[in-house]
Amino acid sequence: MIGGILPVYKPVGVVSHRIVEIIRKVLEVKVGHSGTLDPFARGLLLICWGKATRFASFFQDLPKSYRAWMRFGISTDSYDVLGQIKNFSLQPLTTDMIEKAIFPFQGTRQQVIPLFSATKYQGHRLYKYARKGKSIPELKKEITIHQLKIIKIQPGVVPEAEILLSCSSGTYIRSLAHEIGEQLGIGGYVYSLRRENIGNFSWLDSLVVSDISLQPDFLIQNSIPIDQALYWFPSISITSEEGKKLQQGNPVQWPDHFPFESSSLVKIYSHNHFIGLAHFNQNKRLLHPEIIVEERSRYVV
Repeated sequence: MIGGILPVYKPVGVVSHRIVEIIRKVLEVKVGHSGTLDPFARGLLLICWGKATRFASFFQDLPKSYRAWMRFGISTDSYDVLGQIKNFSLQPLTTDMIEKAIFPFQGTRQQVIPLFSATKYQGHRLYKYARKGKSIPELKKEITIHQLKIIKIQPGVVPEAEILLSCSSGTYIRSLAHEIGEQLGIGGYVYSLRRENIGNFSWLDSLVVSDISLQPDFLIQNSIPIDQALYWFPSISITSEEGKKLQQGNPVQWPDHFPFESSSLVKIYSHNHFIGLAHFNQNKRLLHPEIIVEERSRYVV
């Protein structure tokens, strides 16, 4: 296997990069991941290793789902359980009041990026400004919350809510808790968070870190092949000669009707071997190599 995707369960208190380091040390290849999880969070982390790292951005862009446990009436500077408490506003809330505050956040909008984040401003991480107490302009990004489902609400003086949501990549769940708290007028933060899905990948199918035997064969056997992991791309088959052209960086003429009008990126196979991704130019009817991973020697007759 030239590379693969390894679904790993990140526990609370472990930084995402630590898991990358462990797997890199065992496999002795390039390793990355498809989107970090905060230290206080747990759940699914997709590890890309070998040539799969070249496809990491595609997995980063997949929608994600989370189960979040939020507490209201208390605000922290980082919007999560690890932050310093800023305010208390202990006011009794009913279930109806909490529901009305939560559901308006479903949809597409601009979300404020929390100061305690790795986003950069003028070349520096935001959390560095926050730790030094420096003020910077409010930064926003467009996010989409596709679905919000309230699992449980605990009303009272310190109300809590358990929420299941699916959202676009880059959505800050702790910012959402803060925003809901502001909508309620009493503040809020996330005290527990679990990432449950990335696209069709589920945390239920992930490897628990403590169960990893740290043997290369074990990690490889539990990895998903690159082409199978790229499940949402359609696929086409080409000849050995066409495969050789793509490997050399040259486009391939596609004379027939292209079978996937809705997609410009396709998985390329030759003799049932995955070669990589190619981009189809509708106007010129050409397949251009996007990411090629198969060895050139395969196409030598």
